[in-house]
Amino acid sequence: MNDKKQKKILIVTNFYKPHISGITTYIDQLLSSFILDKNFVTILTIHHSLELSRHEKFKNYEIIRCKPFLKISRGFISIELISLFFKIYKKYDLINVHFPLVEIFALIFFLKKNTIFNYHCLPHFNFLYKFMSFYFVFYGFIGSLLSKKIIVLSKDYFQETILYRINKKKIIEIPPYIKPIKVNNYYSSKTNNEVFTIGFIGRICPEKGLEYLIKASEILKIKNINHLIKIAGNTKDSRFQNYINKLKKMSKSNQNIFFLGNINEKDKEDFYRNIDVLVLPSVNSFEAFGIVQLEAMSFGTPVISSNLRGVRTVINNTGNGLIFKKNDYHDLVDKIIEVKNNFKKNRFEVLDVTLQKYSQEKFKNSVLNHF
Repeated sequence: MNDKKQKKILIVTNFYKPHISGITTYIDQLLSSFILDKNFVTILTIHHSLELSRHEKFKNYEIIRCKPFLKISRGFISIELISLFFKIYKKYDLINVHFPLVEIFALIFFLKKNTIFNYHCLPHFNFLYKFMSFYFVFYGFIGSLLSKKIIVLSKDYFQETILYRINKKKIIEIPPYIKPIKVNNYYSSKTNNEVFTIGFIGRICPEKGLEYLIKASEILKIKNINHLIKIAGNTKDSRFQNYINKLKKMSKSNQNIFFLGNINEKDKEDFYRNIDVLVLPSVNSFEAFGIVQLEAMSFGTPVISSNLRGVRTVINNTGNGLIFKKNDYHDLVDKIIEVKNNFKKNRFEVLDVTLQKYSQEKFKNSVLNHF
């Protein structure tokens, strides 16, 4: 007979559905593990879309969406989230804060030994918002100090920071996982002599470094390497419209580059199956892991990523691709050619080693051991 006591867990985050990000994906993976262990979870987040209810309740979890008060850069601050947190936090056995969190300045005074701090990344801001960089560095540091444990996706991202040196003993690495997919999904409809296809999927924004991929394409053309580049992501995102327009202008005369726009889940499967390599050319610390790499590898697709702390972890752990020097499109070209000509693993082998390193069972065991 299982008499294990059900825990009540409060997840606090600025980023949850319909917001699309690695943080949202990770929270969903946590939620699944908590529910499997028969815990009850409340997700306290921001009301990003009027199409969604402010309060949704299910068998083992609920979502409470709080009204945003003020827009700051790409995010919002919610006075209601702070107020509601103060009213309900004492009812929970565990509080799980997901950082970056704009409201952290108010919540840190109530973080105690039952708080687990998920430190995803340190957000990047342009010159106009440099004061926000200091804000997140300072309050993220204080929040981590006051918490019982700090969960990170990759220790590699933190090892040279003061956060790591001071909190080393309570930092725990729990990366996300991938699920095995149906066998038929490994098979590409491409033939061996078709054009070499390079893919990118994600937000089309400055920290993704897509201009380096476009410049790499120009060199590949000069070298007479037949290729296509397919870029999937929202090309109508008003937050990044200047950057998107810049990329389109750069690639206007390049017949090898295609902007696909947003793609649905079915199209995403076809996308991964029919590219030869995924490229993640990120250029700054906003990208601390790159869950999209695991998503690609779940379809047996190898990856080329920039040499950023955290981001490089997946390839270093699996050998399922290559790492190029950040901001160096010449090195990116070399790595694309190397994957094209010398990458020996087939799709089954790529997936197999990824599942060994990033399995759902490993994730669940780690989560339940530390929460």
